[in-house]
Amino acid sequence: MSSQASNGVKFPVELLNKSCKEVFTAIDVPAADAEMIADTLVLTDMRGVYSHGVIRSAHYIDCIQAGGIKPTAELQILNESPCAIRTSAAGGLGIPAAIKATDLAMERAKQHGVAVVTVNHSDHYGAAGIYAMRCADQGLFGMSMSNTCPLVAPTGGAKATIGNNPFSYAAPGGKYRAILFDICMSVVATGKMIIAAAEGKKIPEDWIIDANGNPTDDPTEIYRGAISLPFAAHKGYGFAVMVELLSAVLAGAGITKDVHSWNKAPGRDANTGHCFIVINPEFFGGLDEFKKRTDLLIDRLVATPPAPGVDRVRYPGEIEFEHEAEALKFGVPLPQSSVDELRRAAKLTGVKLDF
Repeated sequence: MSSQASNGVKFPVELLNKSCKEVFTAIDVPAADAEMIADTLVLTDMRGVYSHGVIRSAHYIDCIQAGGIKPTAELQILNESPCAIRTSAAGGLGIPAAIKATDLAMERAKQHGVAVVTVNHSDHYGAAGIYAMRCADQGLFGMSMSNTCPLVAPTGGAKATIGNNPFSYAAPGGKYRAILFDICMSVVATGKMIIAAAEGKKIPEDWIIDANGNPTDDPTEIYRGAISLPFAAHKGYGFAVMVELLSAVLAGAGITKDVHSWNKAPGRDANTGHCFIVINPEFFGGLDEFKKRTDLLIDRLVATPPAPGVDRVRYPGEIEFEHEAEALKFGVPLPQSSVDELRRAAKLTGVKLDF
């Protein structure tokens, strides 16, 4: 979900990184982990995915202060083979655990061609595309996925039974940086319904169902227990189940209702699961050849004649890369809601921000 930036105000990347890191180190998160969290949240905002950027900072702090996340937990290796590693976040923060797991997968894929790393007993890990793109930037094909607590109704169902299970892949290019694809499993993000409700507009009847399972075009139903529907009906449902199989069933994490996203209950953890799959193109004809063929694929995609009213066809990730480059050069145009939540995080931890 992207939001509109607030009043044209832009924040330097370095300032946001510094502020985020200070907030998390102030609540006993180790400095290296705090830096991972800050880098991840700010980079997500740089790419225009404001729903998973610094706006999440205070939510993580809430969970830590409530005792639902252990700020000093370390990623544990439970068992491993040359190409597969099963790990546990041990009730800790999802972002550092996910970065460490991704790096383990990349290390093994560089040695053996392919690697799978799973994580259990984790929590919210932010934007799935961060980890897939981390692989692509090192010349590897990466896939990243996570389950969540139930938020989406299965096709034909009248109850949220499966998570909005994010999934992402990224592939390195040559003249093009990469292909990056990052989705969740509902038709649209909740933010779009919030905007429609605020503007008094109707929504398509395939976006949500009301609390009784009936189709509705009223976006205000989200405030009365409405349930999200999977994108592309049974196809999105099938993808959500695939993510659940790999990040929960395979990983030994919580399955559907056993996940407690944004856990605030002391004595338990969220038991969110993640899965990272990395493929090394060097083992499949060489990296240079892979990049050339990826470029060829992108060339053919963007050469597609545009439909009426469309300026040109873009490739997956192009818009995010443009946002990132602009933010690096001119600053991050944060929505006011993101600024407010970062300030709330600072207040919770006693940190004085420079803005």
